Amino acid sequence: MVSYFATSRSNGPLSLENSGYFLGRGAGAILLAGLIVFGYCKLREQKLRRPVQALVILTLSSVLTMLTLALPARPRISGIDEAAVRRYTGESKTEKAPNPPVNRAKWDPAARSLMKDIVTRNQKYISEISALDETAKPLYTPESFRDATTMQEMIEQLNARLVVADKYSNWQPIFAKMKDYVAAVDASADERQRFLGNFEASLPKTLAVCKAISDKEHAWLRASLDLYQFALAKNGTYVWQGDNLAFKNHSDSKLFMQKFVKARSLNGEFLQEYWQVRQAEQAMIAELGIQGAEVDAPQTR
Repeated sequence: MVSYFATSRSNGPLSLENSGYFLGRGAGAILLAGLIVFGYCKLREQKLRRPVQALVILTLSSVLTMLTLALPARPRISGIDEAAVRRYTGESKTEKAPNPPVNRAKWDPAARSLMKDIVTRNQKYISEISALDETAKPLYTPESFRDATTMQEMIEQLNARLVVADKYSNWQPIFAKMKDYVAAVDASADERQRFLGNFEASLPKTLAVCKAISDKEHAWLRASLDLYQFALAKNGTYVWQGDNLAFKNHSDSKLFMQKFVKARSLNGEFLQEYWQVRQAEQAMIAELGIQGAEVDAPQTR
């Protein structure tokens, strides 16, 4: 418990993003306490019973951790893991089908046309993001908090990214095209009506998934804006010590790290969920037998 409070003080509340800090902090304190007890026993040529030895180590590790609470919190900051970005945003090439797709149901052409619209929409989204990346500076790095001018540039960069997120947040127009594609299918009016009825019944769930991804993206961008706006407002109240920001006010230091961890965590969650959706998209492309050349998307940086 002491280790949790000491770690959350400098790294924010426990989350998937910062869980390594909590594990490392707790294990490190126990390991250090064990070394101290081992060294003491060697010097005094004493041998403690195992239960007593374990109790002493745990007590000492708690004391060592409590002593760190007296030190000023110094947030350690680092940029986004580029490997994770490439993993989650990189396109996977669809295998080219050797023959034209086979229609296993009369509705396959309509579904295939809708899927191509979805892929085209995603290609445009990725292209616009990639265009911004060409001139964008890395987020969350120590350099991005260096001075007021740099932080203002980061805020403008995030606002430009938010404009793209807003532009592609509405999926309804894409799915509305299904009526036109179904109208072109050789089927009776009753058959078309039944198919559209089933499609529209499942549409709210599909749109909810799309909205959840968009909401996660917006939450990440707004949290990042909040982080840089806070740092800009506090410019001049912190100093650099290595890769750390040391705030003059302890509460400012704690609040900065909470905002920092939140922004980084939301970024990771968005990338992971976006990747899962893209994987589902690729599975649907394969299921419909769409040619690889028809859906290859531009690569992101």
